[in-house]
Amino acid sequence: MMPIMLISVMIYLMGNGSLVNINITATHNVALLNITLPIKPMGPIIVQSSNGSSIPAILINNRLIIPVFGNGTFVIRYVPLAVQSVNGYLIINVSSQYPVNLFISNNVLLTQLPTNLITNFTKVNSGAILQLAPGNYSIGFIPELWSSRTTSANITSTSRSALQHTFLYNIIIPVIIIIAAISILTYVLITRHRGSKVDPVIIEGLNPTDREVLGALVDMGGEAYQVDLQKKLGMPKATLWRAIRRLEEAGYVRVIREGRMNRIKLVKRPGPN
Repeated sequence: MMPIMLISVMIYLMGNGSLVNINITATHNVALLNITLPIKPMGPIIVQSSNGSSIPAILINNRLIIPVFGNGTFVIRYVPLAVQSVNGYLIINVSSQYPVNLFISNNVLLTQLPTNLITNFTKVNSGAILQLAPGNYSIGFIPELWSSRTTSANITSTSRSALQHTFLYNIIIPVIIIIAAISILTYVLITRHRGSKVDPVIIEGLNPTDREVLGALVDMGGEAYQVDLQKKLGMPKATLWRAIRRLEEAGYVRVIREGRMNRIKLVKRPGPN
């Protein structure tokens, strides 16, 4: 049986920096997770299990290989590589085969975004969350702190950041690579002995709207009629129905038709964000 992974990608654009957060749930036992990063990292990558334990990983040509030898939920965090455009704003280049949830803080000015790829929009107190369809595109933005810094502050910050990254790459990364290489070599030897091969399949992760629907179902006791669910969420009927269909296809809910009414029943609960 081929292992299945549920992947959810979140990009945070904030006034004091940016962050990529990837949640992965391996629903079957798997030796290695082979993930293509949607954005190139600027520095070290942190990989943790659901209990907070750090996991060594190795990055090869923008593919992150994580030895897990089991199943469960894992989190990948790193600072994305951002380049400065000729116009002075920052640009993050994205190449993703799955949907991306983009959080934009209130103190960040968006200057470039493919509007045709926006599939959902959610307003939150500290900003907004956009869901973007899979594809290759660029995100341009100006953080509030970026525009208020002086030239000397930029030079000082850049120098300090460069020294920190040099230290991390020279000390920590080689250790992680060695540990990951040993784990990968062990897996290769086991695979050759068994004559088997791991070929992960990637499935779209949950977006904020899907999780909101699941949360409402949990609050309503695990099942509810679609019309009652819509009243509770205050969500447009079409938006709610699309979320229900996505959740049904992913195995989280079951739609039970009762005459002209749809009863939505929770089948399984989502993992942690």
